[in-house]
Amino acid sequence: MNNIIRPDPNLLRKSRLLHGASTALVFVFEDVSQTQNLKKGSSLFEQGDFGDSLFILKEGALEVSVLSSQGRKLSLNILRTGEVFGEIALFDPGPRTASICAITPSKLVCVPRKRLFEALASKPELALEMLNLAGKRLRWISNRLEEHVFLPVEARLALKILHFIDHGADPANTIRMSQTALADHVGATREAVSKILSSWKRSGFVDIKRSAVEVLDHEQLEEIARPDFI
Repeated sequence: MNNIIRPDPNLLRKSRLLHGASTALVFVFEDVSQTQNLKKGSSLFEQGDFGDSLFILKEGALEVSVLSSQGRKLSLNILRTGEVFGEIALFDPGPRTASICAITPSKLVCVPRKRLFEALASKPELALEMLNLAGKRLRWISNRLEEHVFLPVEARLALKILHFIDHGADPANTIRMSQTALADHVGATREAVSKILSSWKRSGFVDIKRSAVEVLDHEQLEEIARPDFI
């Protein structure tokens, strides 16, 4: 159920989409946005659902996942406070390319396409600024996709662990996640992830706990995440 409440402007400015945006453009987003609450385990939308809105995560944690042609679930990411998603639907309404589910109770800012474009119709300079920001955001997404396609499993695993550590690990330097879940996030088998983590543990890079991984050598994982050929 949506409550029409003005979102925190600081959250909008910190989002990747509006990073560096003018105050005027941020004000437009504030005016057209709504907040939405999501219970733990609830789905915001499913892969294939029609979408025409952008979302910013205000509080909580969301899982992004897709289904392969064989029906296997692949977890792509965990979104945390300040993350932006659904921007493709904002510019090209159509089927959602992934599913979004709440890992914890979450609050979101929803930006409906119709209301945003109506507000920008009389402000061509802000519409142009919006297009420039969208281009930068799509370039960032493209870079993440290239990493997933071209990097070896070890590098993808290091990148994903570092990403989770940098986005609110609690306690610090520890991610609470099973090896099966990690495997889903990097598009690999559990056996491959387990073998890599065991090797890293022997080398003193990480410590493996029950459904958790603690990073002991952050710099070494950063080196692994950036192979020489990149």
